Amino acid sequence: MSHDNDIPQSAEQLATFMEGLTFQPPPAPEDEQALLESLPPVGSPVMVVRSLRLPTELDQAVAAAAKAAEVPKTTWIRQAIEMALAVQAEDDQPISRAEALRALTLLRPARHVA
Repeated sequence: MSHDNDIPQSAEQLATFMEGLTFQPPPAPEDEQALLESLPPVGSPVMVVRSLRLPTELDQAVAAAAKAAEVPKTTWIRQAIEMALAVQAEDDQPISRAEALRALTLLRPARHVA
């Protein structure tokens, strides 16, 4: 039921819908144990799922960056959010890109020992 047209609009449609529902029996004890063992350990960090809308170009750029970093897109996005939050931390003093480039131009090239 992903569209409004799929939602029953009358008692008869609702009855038909309810009659069409099927339920799976509970898992067998050995299957239940396997399911329980597949769960994260007690005390594991809880991960919250968020839905995120991105323009196509931004999504492609994220995919390329994640591929270059050899991490899944979700990991790359999570790390980007963590970096943005670190920059906004009260004890941090971010600088502008222009200031960073100016500072980098003052650095001497590393000397390579042959």
